[in-house]
Amino acid sequence: MDLSKPNRRQFVGLCVAAAASSAASSEFGDLDSEPNLEIKRAMKAVAIAIPKAESDPNRPVYHFCPPANWNNDPNGPIWFRGWYHLFYQHNPYAAVWGHMHWGHARSRDLVNWEHLPIALWPSHDKGEEHCFSGGAILASDGLPRLIYTSIGDRDPEQWMAIPKDEELIVWEKYSRNPVLALSIHGNRKVYDWRDPFLFREAGKTYMVCGGNVNHRLQGGGAEVQLYMATKADLSGWEYRGQVFDFLDREVVNIECPNLFKLGSKWVLLCSPHRSCEYLIGDLDLQRGKFIPERRGELDAGSAYASNILHDEQGRSFLWLWGKTNTNPDKGWNGCMVMPRLLGIGNDGFLRQSPSIEFESLRGELRTAQAVLLDEQSQTFDEHISGDCLEIQAELRTRTAAVVGLRVRCKADGSSGTEISFSPKTGMIKIGNVEKLVGNQQPVRLRLFLDKCVMEAYVNDGQAAIFTTVDASVNDLGIAAFATGGTAQLDALKMWPLKRAHFSLERFKV
Repeated sequence: MDLSKPNRRQFVGLCVAAAASSAASSEFGDLDSEPNLEIKRAMKAVAIAIPKAESDPNRPVYHFCPPANWNNDPNGPIWFRGWYHLFYQHNPYAAVWGHMHWGHARSRDLVNWEHLPIALWPSHDKGEEHCFSGGAILASDGLPRLIYTSIGDRDPEQWMAIPKDEELIVWEKYSRNPVLALSIHGNRKVYDWRDPFLFREAGKTYMVCGGNVNHRLQGGGAEVQLYMATKADLSGWEYRGQVFDFLDREVVNIECPNLFKLGSKWVLLCSPHRSCEYLIGDLDLQRGKFIPERRGELDAGSAYASNILHDEQGRSFLWLWGKTNTNPDKGWNGCMVMPRLLGIGNDGFLRQSPSIEFESLRGELRTAQAVLLDEQSQTFDEHISGDCLEIQAELRTRTAAVVGLRVRCKADGSSGTEISFSPKTGMIKIGNVEKLVGNQQPVRLRLFLDKCVMEAYVNDGQAAIFTTVDASVNDLGIAAFATGGTAQLDALKMWPLKRAHFSLERFKV
């Protein structure tokens, strides 16, 4: 043990004491002045909740979570000077939605993270009640800017924040906010206007925002709006018009639109108050129009509110909020889906795979022999079991109607969460979630089990599904099964996964 650093219990006590101090000062400035009392209160609330959150044995251990309390949308992920930075919607005061702040963390490898001080909090002295979602991008001075939707007792506005240090620890809101207001649309009325996402193309910086032009209570009218920066410091913008119109009357509003280049194609992601969707096509910036060619479902499970990170290797990673619906009494609620590397398959549709960096968490490889399956579940011994695992399996039906696996099941193979495949329907079913993958066999599964959550990647990322797992802490079994005949487990590999490291050393003001 490093005796020069406080242990977890001592750390929480020190954090609370520091937050409560009436004479503290730091790089944040005078912490007794307004608005810095806000950050003191927020950090204190999180610190108090940390022991409760960490005591929950079902809390994920390698999916990213805040130190405690609530999180939802990923915000402004950006690679900057050797670090991956992730911001996120955060309620520091409780494990329920409310009081939206921007939490902040950074990582060298997308797996292990340093929790940093809360980056943005509502400026109540300026009438701001929430700092809603947004994005990040480099400005002309080589430093990132955060642009987010400011919510108060007024129309929504897009505000900007500027870093005060090159580590991006401390942020200051632009003195002349907003940088965009609804008046930028002229006579065009946009409802539920929010969630800016930024990108660069041909030397210019652009932004898209979601919303609708036919109030959501009336149905339909969901659009994505496009803007172009007119100032190098991103403090000025012009409206370029509607870049995409969802003609589907069931899509009543668009949240968290992301528009980005992937290879030679453009991808538009959206969260339309149901499963996230993607469209692949071309972008005509002269006309300000996105022209779709393919449309698909991003994640059919409990994931929502996408954001995109591009790194120095030219990789594009998808971030999603993983809804866990945790009892707020547990002191935490929500996590991030593992960052997913994006690509486009030969069929023109999206492919998703977890970042290769997570292989660093693997323990010793364990394997099971190929086995013929029938109506009797095939259970495995204790070395093929656990609640924190990576599993790779190949299954095929012979005469069976369905073949699959159960995870977190009882020793006799009963209960647990099922992953099943039906070649007749071409559907993969993960718990209660179904996704069409076709009837190709064998079906290839890659599962990441992390306590109460699981991610399933099917047929090399043709489908990706995040879901929750409801199981007793003692239900650690894995079983294979078939129904309606015989089937084959061709291969099963399993690695126990270690905990990722989440440092609290920099989580202080």
